[in-house]
Parts: sequence; structure tokens; C-alpha cells
Amino acid sequence: MSVGNRDSNDWAQRPITSNSSSSSLSSLPRSPVPERSGLMVGYAQREQREMRERDERGNREGMERELKERRERETRVREDRTAEESLSLQETPPWQCEHYQRRCRVKFPCCGVFYPCQHCHNLSGTCSADDRKAHDATHVKCGNCGLEEEINEESQTCRRCGVKLSKYFCPKCKHFIGVDKNPFHCEKCEICRFNKDTSFHCDVCNVCMEKRLEGKHPCRPDSGHEVCPICREEVFTNGRIMPCSHKFHKECVIGMKNRDIHNCPICGLSLYGQLPSNFPDSRNRGSKP
Repeated sequence: MSVGNRDSNDWAQRPITSNSSSSSLSSLPRSPVPERSGLMVGYAQREQREMRERDERGNREGMERELKERRERETRVREDRTAEESLSLQETPPWQCEHYQRRCRVKFPCCGVFYPCQHCHNLSGTCSADDRKAHDATHVKCGNCGLEEEINEESQTCRRCGVKLSKYFCPKCKHFIGVDKNPFHCEKCEICRFNKDTSFHCDVCNVCMEKRLEGKHPCRPDSGHEVCPICREEVFTNGRIMPCSHKFHKECVIGMKNRDIHNCPICGLSLYGQLPSNFPDSRNRGSKP
């Protein structure tokens, strides 16, 4: 008999025994099942971790978005400068006004004379009406070809020669201005303002403010339409919000400080030491044009 056959017969004649390894494993103590409370704690910790990660991701995305917008603005400014240089080389008519970047003049119904802007009209001394606003203008005159026409939705570009009279034009407010201060028309304020990317409209105060003041300023219904407590003139288009929520003109507050007046004349709140050199601005640093 061969060795191979003998070994196979020996294995065939051996009795079948139980699996010692299986019995030994079954005799090992089992791990206790985690309690339900432990699972809930684990789930809560995981949810908190996920929430933190989402918040961090949102903050990163917000910073990246803000950086992207700033770079885009810088690119637009460079492109605008390049375009301006190109236009000047093409003998495009220069700006017609010392106050705004525009290639036109406007006319008001009070005197029928074309002026570079409403400020030039009010300072001219040739018209008794010295309080004209931009929206009071009725006609525009192209600084290139001299075409006169009534101001309408298409007035940004001269209908005759095709020259663009200004980079920004608002047919509602009749503003012909540049874009260096990022102007925009606020439908809620119903006027044009500056710094669109850094402003928001407070529905309670009913006025535009800097975004850094969103949720961080004392709100009072319609306080944006109050008058300055010092000069009694409107602050809706050119006002600054104080720590007590009342709004002043910056020049009026500077005058208060120079005269050692450190209390709000309305509520009496002590403002001593609370007036930084650049206190919060309720008009987005640019007022209306």
C-alpha cells in the first residue's frame, strides 16, 4: 500500500470530533451592547461636529465670495481706466462737470439754461431757484454734438452721435455720474445711493446703511426720515447714525465736539468717548449723488 493510500485511510478511520476552536470562541465573553443613551450622545456629537463644519465651510465660502467680488471690482476699475484712456485718445469730449463724470449738460424749467449739473446751477448765482435737485432736470444736451432732447430711458447714449454721456445713468433720479463709487438705485429709498456692495436697507429705520451695522444698530420706526437735531435739516440722504440711534450730519457732530457738547440734544445720552473719528454711517459713506 502506498504512503498516500495509508494516510487517506487513517484519516477516514479517525472519529469526527467537535470543533475545538468553535467551542472555545463560543465560550469567550460577549461584548456588552451599547446602551441607547450612549448612541444618542454619539449622534448629538456628530450633528454638532457637522454643524461646525457647515458653519466653517459657509464662512470660508463667504470670504472667498467677498474676495472674488473685490477682485472683480478692481478689474472693472482697471478696465474703466483703460477705456477712458482709449476714449481720450479717440478725442472723445472731456467731462463737462467738476462735480460728476459726465459728457453732457442739463436744463431745468426754472431758467431754461443748460448747466453741467444741479450743483453748478445752484452755485451759478444767475437763477433765483438755488435748490434744484438732479431729478428736477428736464432736458439733456450732448457735450459732443450738441443734441438737445428730453431726458428719457435712453438718454445715457446720445441718439445722434452715439457718445455715452456717463457710465451710470438713472432715468428715475436723472443722474449722469461715474461708477467709481458703485452707485445704485434703492427702490425702497426711492433714490440713488453709493456703495451697493457694502450696503443694506433697514426696513425698520427705512434707510440704507452699511452692512456692518446690520443687526448691530438700535432700530426705531422710520428714523431715517427724521431731521438733524442740530441744523433741523433732513438726514435721509446725508446722515450718520449715533450710538443712541438718532441721526446727525457729520459736520454737525464735529461742531458739537468742538464746542464740548457730549450729550445727545434729544435723549440726553452721554456721548463722551463714544464718538470715533469715523462713526457709523447711515448713508453708506457716499450719500446720494
